[in-house]
Amino acid sequence: MSDALHRLTGDDPLDAVWRKEPHIFRPANPPTSLLTLTDLDAVLDSRLLRLPYLELVTTEGTVDPARFCPPRTIQGRPVHGYPDAAAVRSLAADRHTLLLRNVDHWHAPVTAFCADLATALRRKVEAFFFVTPPGTQGRPVHRDDADVFAVQITGAKDWYIHDGPPADGHWNPDRTDSPGPLRLSTRLEAGQVLYVPRGFAHRAVAAEGTVSTHLSLTVREAGTTHLRALLSSLLTEGLSLPPRPGTDADLTDAADQLLDHARKVLSELDGPALLDAVHTSMAATHTTTQ
Repeated sequence: MSDALHRLTGDDPLDAVWRKEPHIFRPANPPTSLLTLTDLDAVLDSRLLRLPYLELVTTEGTVDPARFCPPRTIQGRPVHGYPDAAAVRSLAADRHTLLLRNVDHWHAPVTAFCADLATALRRKVEAFFFVTPPGTQGRPVHRDDADVFAVQITGAKDWYIHDGPPADGHWNPDRTDSPGPLRLSTRLEAGQVLYVPRGFAHRAVAAEGTVSTHLSLTVREAGTTHLRALLSSLLTEGLSLPPRPGTDADLTDAADQLLDHARKVLSELDGPALLDAVHTSMAATHTTTQ
């Protein structure tokens, strides 16, 4: 088992709950030091973080960036999208949740952790950091198109997890007004890790009396678009054809070659093999896009 996965799940087998049910892990060495409030203060005060890596949100939606991103002047021209630390802290103190997006893009310890987890799970992994004021809910009930490991760093959060998505696969991520029956209601304490399977509707409320911070590690899964794209690539991979055959006979010959190649590929391919190739591609994409 990879170090990253072990720090999330401890000695509990992930296979027992993967895609089946939500679960709380209590690892001996949780990754609570990957990104701390001290680190966050340093990032904010550096004045280098830009939108859309930072958002302020409530259950009603996203706060207008104009409220916390005053324009700067560089070489006589206005530049937008740089959050002002004092404005961000003021809104966060006024019951707005601070959401840092794709921490894996810009914070080295999180980048390395996500890369290890992506290799272990053979999928793309992204990281999001939430700072939620006491007694507030940052997002409405929603479904994620990813499996989520929520690492509680400070404070505590009450989670409400409902049913998974429709079994026929016809569903959309994000907000939902039909979450289904409640499957799990639990308080996540600092050092614990909550696993939420892909598509399970959920919401979370910070416990009263303390600011909650948690790191969400989202494990992206393939969809039919990924399968189609990779199959299309495999059907032409290694086949060299002239871009503009000169005669009808040449064009027919090119069509025959293309079909022969496709038949050979399909004869050696089945569903599990195609999905395995997609997962390999997703893990490789994670590595090259960090």
